[in-house]
Amino acid sequence: MAQKIVVIGAGVIGASAAYHLAQAGCDVTVVDAGMGRATDASFGWINASFFADDAHFALRAAGIAAYQNMSQQIDIPVQTPGSLVWEDEGDAFDTQLARLHAVGATVSELDRAAFQKLEPHVAHAPDRIFHFADECVADSGALAVGVLAAACGYGAQVISGEQVVEIVEVAGKIIGVQTTLGWLAADQVLIAAGTGTENLLAAFDVALPMLTRPGVMLRTRPIAPLIQHVLASPTQEVRQLPNGALLAPAAAGHQGDTSDTISGTPAGLADVAVDRLRTMLPGHDITWDRIWLANRPMPQDGLPAVGAVGPTGLYAATMHSGITLAALMGDLICTEMTQGITNRSASLLGPYRPRRFGAT
Repeated sequence: MAQKIVVIGAGVIGASAAYHLAQAGCDVTVVDAGMGRATDASFGWINASFFADDAHFALRAAGIAAYQNMSQQIDIPVQTPGSLVWEDEGDAFDTQLARLHAVGATVSELDRAAFQKLEPHVAHAPDRIFHFADECVADSGALAVGVLAAACGYGAQVISGEQVVEIVEVAGKIIGVQTTLGWLAADQVLIAAGTGTENLLAAFDVALPMLTRPGVMLRTRPIAPLIQHVLASPTQEVRQLPNGALLAPAAAGHQGDTSDTISGTPAGLADVAVDRLRTMLPGHDITWDRIWLANRPMPQDGLPAVGAVGPTGLYAATMHSGITLAALMGDLICTEMTQGITNRSASLLGPYRPRRFGAT
């Protein structure tokens, strides 16, 4: 008989895992409370240009490649515009360039003239820029919805608006979950609940401490086409959506933002970010029309936490950036939940097991 697996959370990680598990023949039920998902407030940049160490780069690079595989199977809202990054200068630029070459990154260095040919509307062009031609972008909310729909095509079922209040074990083995509306039996449970992962695991005395990393994402009203790439400057990250709207985090350095509070009103932060966008793209009527707030799911050391944990049949996966890693994680999670640890999954996930926080 097919394994009965309950997936807690329908963000991009839960959706990808549900898709791969259902495709593998599992009896999958996704339960999602539908409240404040980080997926819906994501910048949607699928990248390997920001990484903590060599292993983390390899994981993120594999994440980009996994989207290429997924796009051959299902229609997903992912494009490859590439990115232009100039957050470093001088010696810091040289150090980062050497580091990127050492890990095997697909990167080239551009000068001011080359940058201006690619992005003629950007003012104050930098002298030196990293160009990552293979980095992608996704409509993150639509990506999760589309991948989840593909999972349903393989027989998965989705319950939205219902919350898991307890994961139940008997004699050290998971037997199901209790929700706000009833009981669901399960052979295994995947916790892909983002910032809610810590509390669900705490019931089993499993430590997976999470940082508080609130974020504000803004979207502008549509304007004429201005930029072709993801842009990451020292003061602002931004990309342009197909409808002409600009999408940008309110934080100046979103990828490395370590703030644990939102200092100011969301509208005030959006206004400041819009001022930075007007400086970057002068002469255009840039006005925000929507703001998203969400807490990014980030384990205490900033790295993913993925693996079997606690009672037999319990698996957890929480991380930032989930958008970059979702296609890969769905595949690896499915492999480990249905086959056990393989050489490939051990190589990619070995540094990111929850046990590093004291979990068993």
